[in-house]
Amino acid sequence: MGQVAVVLKVMPQDMDRFEQLKKDAASLNPYKMAEQPVAFGIVALELTFIIPDGAGGADALEEKVARLPNVSNVEVVSMDRL
Repeated sequence: MGQVAVVLKVMPQDMDRFEQLKKDAASLNPYKMAEQPVAFGIVALELTFIIPDGAGGADALEEKVARLPNVSNVEVVSMDRL
C-alpha cells in the first residue's frame, strides 16, 4: 500500500486567533504548512499531510482538522498518490 499527499485549505473563524490556529495545526504534524492570502486581510492555512493510501483516510483527516478551535471551514484542495 502506498502513500497519499493530501492538501487541505483551512479557513479561520477569527483572524485575531490565527497564530493560535497555526500552533494547533502544527500539533497535527503536517508535512508542510503555508499561509495563503484570500482577500481583505483574511488568510487561509494550507496544510499538506502524507498519509497511508486507504479507504477514508482523507475524510478522517479532514474531520480531525475541522475539530480544531477557530476553524470555520476545511476543504480538500488536492490528493495525489506518491
